[in-house]
Amino acid sequence: MQKIITLYLFLVVISISSCETRYAATESESVFNAIPDSLWKSSVKYAKGFDLYHAGGIKKLVIYHPERSGYPNATLYLIDSMVMERNRYQPSKNIIVLPISDVAVFSATQLNAIEMLGLLDEVKGISEARYINSRAVKNKLEQGEIVELATNADYFVEKILTVHPSIIFYSPYTFADQHPLAVTNIPLVPFYDYFENEPLGRAEWIKFTAAFFNKDEEAETMFCKIEEDYLYYKSLTDGLKIIPTVFSDKYFNGQWYVPGGKSYIAALFGDAGADYLWKNDHHTGSFPLDYEVVYSKAHHADFWRIVGSYGDEPTYDALAAENELYKNFKAFQTKKVVWCDAEETAYFENSPLEPHLVLADLIFAFHPELLPDHQPKYYHILK
Repeated sequence: MQKIITLYLFLVVISISSCETRYAATESESVFNAIPDSLWKSSVKYAKGFDLYHAGGIKKLVIYHPERSGYPNATLYLIDSMVMERNRYQPSKNIIVLPISDVAVFSATQLNAIEMLGLLDEVKGISEARYINSRAVKNKLEQGEIVELATNADYFVEKILTVHPSIIFYSPYTFADQHPLAVTNIPLVPFYDYFENEPLGRAEWIKFTAAFFNKDEEAETMFCKIEEDYLYYKSLTDGLKIIPTVFSDKYFNGQWYVPGGKSYIAALFGDAGADYLWKNDHHTGSFPLDYEVVYSKAHHADFWRIVGSYGDEPTYDALAAENELYKNFKAFQTKKVVWCDAEETAYFENSPLEPHLVLADLIFAFHPELLPDHQPKYYHILK
């Protein structure tokens, strides 16, 4: 395969150098277009939101629209500056020249990936600074090495233009035709990890981040270890005779938002050896139900999983004070609430890249005999 790729690249380079005029963007694309479909192989194994290909010193990154399965939302070519110069590739909107040394990161999970890869020095700006738990990031904020560039979807355009990062990584929660930061002409790279419904698929987005910094090998090594540990823990629950039932989340503002049966949380419950009561539902995200509907189905459930919001008090008394009706659930009465303190554990920031630890915590809660020496990081049974 390598010989074929090399031959195609050689022919492409020869054809380009023999022309008197340069073509815009098509040179890099032609490297991949010349490769027969049968030889295509993405380095992505679990994630559905992107594919990453390597050929001739160029990376092709295909980012798929989260709401249109298999539909490319963007295609980027990541090219080293020396490769650009050697092959005389022209700059283009879909070409990112590597290496990148100044980025703005508007996604907490991607910021965590960057820290894991040892790349915090490349980050010049972030969003929602008050929700960042990383001590290293906080130190850089205090020293002015990183600045806050957005909060609550309010973008500080003038400050962004002053910092002027090479690219901006962001997590869009709406899909408007034009992003508010398009006026800056800074390349915007969407980060859709939170749409992944498989734990290993979400963790695999570390490869996405690494590709922009030529840290592909490091990311591959990290992910392989995550995958190995996750599959080991999952294997512990194979063939269980007793499977406890579980439900999730709380009543809020007149509705109870329940994770769908095809969601990330449902996958974790199943892999942890629990019978999620909405496992047959077809939603991939959470959906609202009335309290009565949840109670009728879950009041006899063995376990109740809750991720506490910032400032929540992790006690049964606090739960009862919040809503007296919670006392009616068996899991409350038997003290089988599986609790995660989102602030204390940096759950939303760190857990997507540690699904193996999340899984181990849940197994320890549901089946403590399988991991008798485990020390929980994210979830524990509320005392």
